[in-house]
Amino acid sequence: MLRSDYLSVADPRWTNIARWFLVALTASVPLGSATMNILSAAMLATFIVAGGFMSYARAVWQHPLALITLALYGFIALGMLWSTGSNDEAIRVTEKHARILLAVFAIALLPDATWRRRALVAWLAAILLTLFLSYVHSVWAFPLARATRENALGDHYIFKHHITQNVMMSVFAAASLCEAVRAKKSGIARYYWAWIAIAGLATMNVLFLVAGRTGYLTLIASLVIAALVLSRGRMRYAICAALIAAVAVLATSSDTLRQRVESAVSEAQAHDAAGEKTSVGMRVEFAQRSLELIEARPVFGYGTGSYSREFCRVAASVQWCRVGYYNPHNQFLFFGVQLGVVGVLLFCAWIGVAAWVVRKAAPVERAVGFALVVTLAIHSLLDSPLYIVTEGAWYPLMIGILAAGYRQNTTSAKTL
Repeated sequence: MLRSDYLSVADPRWTNIARWFLVALTASVPLGSATMNILSAAMLATFIVAGGFMSYARAVWQHPLALITLALYGFIALGMLWSTGSNDEAIRVTEKHARILLAVFAIALLPDATWRRRALVAWLAAILLTLFLSYVHSVWAFPLARATRENALGDHYIFKHHITQNVMMSVFAAASLCEAVRAKKSGIARYYWAWIAIAGLATMNVLFLVAGRTGYLTLIASLVIAALVLSRGRMRYAICAALIAAVAVLATSSDTLRQRVESAVSEAQAHDAAGEKTSVGMRVEFAQRSLELIEARPVFGYGTGSYSREFCRVAASVQWCRVGYYNPHNQFLFFGVQLGVVGVLLFCAWIGVAAWVVRKAAPVERAVGFALVVTLAIHSLLDSPLYIVTEGAWYPLMIGILAAGYRQNTTSAKTL
């Protein structure tokens, strides 16, 4: 750090160490929050020691996703100035959303395709481990699984919440199809069929073994997106139709899925009739109160960290305040209440720019990237993923990894 060129030239040894920490972080995100936090700190420390910030600044300035990420987080931090919430809450919300900056670190550290591949393989390995243990849990409820600790009978999530596992497994199913295509192009038939089988096991895991209606939507969307990107001509529509038909057949044979869908309808109807505090009913109530707040202050909202106070101010009762003060289970509404229409537009721009940048990636990375972006959009309608520890790190980190090669993709987009 005492080098005369510390700011302009990154030390290659320390930069590679930071990259390895980023790869390890990608593997740790689905597995444990404590490890994720330690590796994030280690990556940041070695990144600072390596130096070369001027070269990183040029790379960030040339990357649309990095710029919109900085703009979104900058506006979140700026929102503290007009917050009606407490200072502690404003700081806490700002800190929790700081994980979106992982996209910028990924873009800065992983312009090389080899490093991006290492990070992607690390995540695939972590989800493959999760998938294996989930099937083990279906026959033996071993004590280390989270579903066992939480006494979730009939549910087989392992390291994280069932919604978290399902949305990750949805993208993993699409990524497995992409890996099958990669293996076929490479002429390795046994790997092709292995990845096809893994994609099928991931699909059945979402539909049969892990509860969570969000996963049903993200699974179908991810598989269809992957099929559209990886296939050509009329074949893509035939493959999409076959995938949808296969998922539909599996879904109709799943009593758990059918019961969950039916309960969603009944919960929404029960809320309209009696205001019952069910999963869907609560989301309806949160949405109604959030829209009232946005209508009252539409442009800049009530400021970062204001949601809890403002929701409880308009909540129908003290009981509703207690169940809804944390977040509205909708990322768009969460930003809308705190940052107004400007915040919502910045968030939409962040998703849109991510899709626009990923579209220039190689086919396999493009398919995974599109599946990831669509999953984020669906998930954001049903929860506040950027506010949750795991999802708040996973989405920006993975999007940043898949978009990091943007500057080079003008000549290599047709390669695997």
